[in-house]
Amino acid sequence: MIKTKILFSLMVSLALGFASETFGQATLDTIFKIEGKVMPVDVVKVTQNYVSFLVPGSPETYTMERKQIHKIIYKNGRIEEYNKPVFEMVDDYSWEAVWLTEDRREVAELYKRGKISAKSPASSRSPKAAKKNATIRLQKKAASMKGIVVLVTKRQATGGYGEYPGYYIEGIVYGTEPLEEEYVDEDLIDGNVVL
Repeated sequence: MIKTKILFSLMVSLALGFASETFGQATLDTIFKIEGKVMPVDVVKVTQNYVSFLVPGSPETYTMERKQIHKIIYKNGRIEEYNKPVFEMVDDYSWEAVWLTEDRREVAELYKRGKISAKSPASSRSPKAAKKNATIRLQKKAASMKGIVVLVTKRQATGGYGEYPGYYIEGIVYGTEPLEEEYVDEDLIDGNVVL
């Protein structure tokens, strides 16, 4: 997430710096397209479906569909977001990058980091929400251990008729690099798990 924020800040700084150097000291609006392109422009009109703008150095007014635009940062600092970007940079150790598997072959070349478990909150309103909450909690725990994959060893749905649904999940966290010597699990022998 930090990489994403740094990358975003850098793109904004470069776009605004480019605009102020190239087109005099005039401050410009910045359009961020959903595929990642950054455009320093002067926004003229925003409608429900289109955005009209001027490109500095050109007398022509251009129009772009709003569905092509991620967001606009106006020269006064106001931000309008329209659509999600096509892709998003995710930090290697962000919880969103952690994936779950039940196939031991997928973790054969990785290093064990430890065992973790997670359960859904008691307030889950549906079995699907309970499973999602427990999974996200497990991913966050794995990310805090600098893990990239969790070998799931147990899944259990709970709750019956008239009860709140629950979900419990546990597994073993794996990473791409060995742990420092003082944190090595005694189940590890030369980077391989003894089960």
